[in-house]
Amino acid sequence: MPLDKPSFIQTQHQFTQYIRSPESAPLPIGIEKRRAEVYRDLLFNNIESFLADNFPVLRQITSDQDWQALARGFFSQHSCLSPYFADIPGEFINHLQNHRINSPQAKNDYPFMLELAHYEWVELVVSINDAPQDQQAIIEPNKQLLTVASSAWSLCYQYPVHEISASFLPDKPPAQATYLVVYRNSDDDVVFLTTNPMTHALLNLLSDNKDQLIEPLLEKLAIDTQHPNPSLVIQGGTSIVEDFISRGIIISAN
Repeated sequence: MPLDKPSFIQTQHQFTQYIRSPESAPLPIGIEKRRAEVYRDLLFNNIESFLADNFPVLRQITSDQDWQALARGFFSQHSCLSPYFADIPGEFINHLQNHRINSPQAKNDYPFMLELAHYEWVELVVSINDAPQDQQAIIEPNKQLLTVASSAWSLCYQYPVHEISASFLPDKPPAQATYLVVYRNSDDDVVFLTTNPMTHALLNLLSDNKDQLIEPLLEKLAIDTQHPNPSLVIQGGTSIVEDFISRGIIISAN
């Protein structure tokens, strides 16, 4: 007898709705509740464990009850666009940005939660970046087109996310934003650097660089920031570029 496809698809949909939220969705007829609960718990525990492993600081500072509720909300409400486990942390960030932030539960969240989660997610993204690492040697930085390596991210946060721990939970952002560079070094270790607004702006310019050498870019940076002493911007920027080339943060654009 041929499979009744519409009925089968409908049953699948009902089953996934039950797995996500058994409180609001009935179990399809013909499926044993005990088996469905085992399957549901297995799926949720895998997702929850993966989130805890990839957001260790967020997990540490969140009570067991609140963490379970946070993970359960993601499990039941978010529709992932990727089937890969490595993409789950990014999907979790999307959930925090697009659903959690507008939910009634968000009023009890740490004000820095989204930024902290994003910071921890970037570490994963950098660590698994599979872009080729062999780049054209940079012999004369001033005469070669430069850009930012795909395994390096320049970040700006309202909160000092790299300092947050169980003993440091700020309830409001400081006067100055936090600037960081996260990159993977030649030993494939993920490294974090604190930077400043000028360095962040320079890396943003370089990340989109298609045809400008470094000196014109630094001159543009001095104009954009209305720096009172453009020569200092060029001098300081040149030193930063040389340092970041040695770290593999800045690479040849060719």
